[in-house]
Amino acid sequence: MKKLLSLVCLLTLSFISNANSQKPLDAGEHFADINGVKMHYYVGGSGPVCLFPTPGWGPSIEVYKSSLKSFEKYFTMVWYDTRMSGQSVGPEDPTKYSSLDFMNDMDSLRSYLNQPKVWIMGHSMGGFQVLNYGIHHNDKLNGIVAFSAFAGADSLYNAEYYNMIMKRQDQPYFEKGANMLLGRDTTMYSLNEGMQYIFPFYFHDVNKIEDFIQLGDPTLSEKATTYTVASGFGTEYLFTQLNKINVPTLIVVGDDDFICDKVSQSDRITKAIANSQEIVIKDAGHFTWVEQPTQFFAEVEAWLKRNL
Repeated sequence: MKKLLSLVCLLTLSFISNANSQKPLDAGEHFADINGVKMHYYVGGSGPVCLFPTPGWGPSIEVYKSSLKSFEKYFTMVWYDTRMSGQSVGPEDPTKYSSLDFMNDMDSLRSYLNQPKVWIMGHSMGGFQVLNYGIHHNDKLNGIVAFSAFAGADSLYNAEYYNMIMKRQDQPYFEKGANMLLGRDTTMYSLNEGMQYIFPFYFHDVNKIEDFIQLGDPTLSEKATTYTVASGFGTEYLFTQLNKINVPTLIVVGDDDFICDKVSQSDRITKAIANSQEIVIKDAGHFTWVEQPTQFFAEVEAWLKRNL
């Protein structure tokens, strides 16, 4: 019995030792204490480190990690759930989800990974996060890649938003979703309930929604949505400060993206950043790589090969 107990103890100590020996950039799943947030992230691939945050308002990292995995050929990708999204835990304080909080988390994760400089990549409000980080921490970057990025609302944005919604008025999903998106329907839907009505607007071809679904369950956090709204996350107007970014920057947009459109967002982001290039994906909405994967990956990877 004593020998058995000794063996069990040795195996237990060995397991604990191996668990504790995991390094921050070892391949696989991790949890880290970042600014008091239990942050969940995955590491995959090889090459320079690239941080990829979730959009911040609620989706988890799983869909991005599975559908954009080919970038692991170029980078050591660090796919992470932002505070209160996915498996990350955040403070139960609705004022702690501001743009500054998300930017500080990104910078603290960079430090935790012991990286003087990193690449950063993001989609939608993840694109907002990486652009905001670039404005304030350009000296800590090697480059930026932003897909369907948002940089601020103004009269041009409001006009394009309305026009892009109205383009879809002959679609069977239009009336219910448009009333919600334009603030005419003030019913308090849950995040998952509301998404079923507005999600078709995010696609040029609604038949591609099935392709998106096949990528996995994009778990949505109701708390993250509530807290980011309360904190004013993403309400800053970045266009007047984008000229502070001088690292290589790639901006990718679908020509039929209603929520982060080409005219009011990507065109102006590209114009404001001197060392930038814009790629327009034809016949694509908000999820460019899902609707037009051939054009998306060919052109994005060609840019990466020129700039890495």
